[in-house]
Amino acid sequence: MSPRVLCALLLCAAASAVAAQPAPESPKLQVLHDSGRSVPFAPYVAQLVGDADDPGVLDGLRFPFGARLLRTGVLEQEGLKVFDGAWMTQPMFVLAADELSMRWLAHNKDQLVQMQAVGIVVQAGSPLAFKSLQRLAMPLRLAPETGSWMSEQLVAAGANAYPVLVHSNGRAYQILFQDMFQQTPRSPQ
Repeated sequence: MSPRVLCALLLCAAASAVAAQPAPESPKLQVLHDSGRSVPFAPYVAQLVGDADDPGVLDGLRFPFGARLLRTGVLEQEGLKVFDGAWMTQPMFVLAADELSMRWLAHNKDQLVQMQAVGIVVQAGSPLAFKSLQRLAMPLRLAPETGSWMSEQLVAAGANAYPVLVHSNGRAYQILFQDMFQQTPRSPQ
């Protein structure tokens, strides 16, 4: 038997032996501490996502992605408490790459910029739709909702419709008033 054939047989035998072994189990994540006052990660990710024209911005994001828990529509009540305002670092708005959200964004963009709000996109049918929304939102930053935590919090609070602003007081609004930008909105009694 030639050395080449012998070497090929040994390599095949070694490869099949490796393939037959079970894959090592991934270590399980362990929560070290949860105070119950954790801050959503999405507003920080928005700073990393970049602008619509940045190359590679959406690499790794699967399209379409969509809101399974939220729906496009009107909030039944303004000012619903979604989060503890004590840990809100800035206002954030939740929207989708749909016509209603784009109209809401165009109408409220100046106020959102003044508030330095960051956007969480809960639905987009394609990279083109996401980038169109980014262009409309500029200079505001948008991040895709890659999990369901934000949607779950909104639904649990009864704010299951988008587009919506979660102000720095932790309350959800669809109608933005001018006095919201001078101070934190008062909580409904």
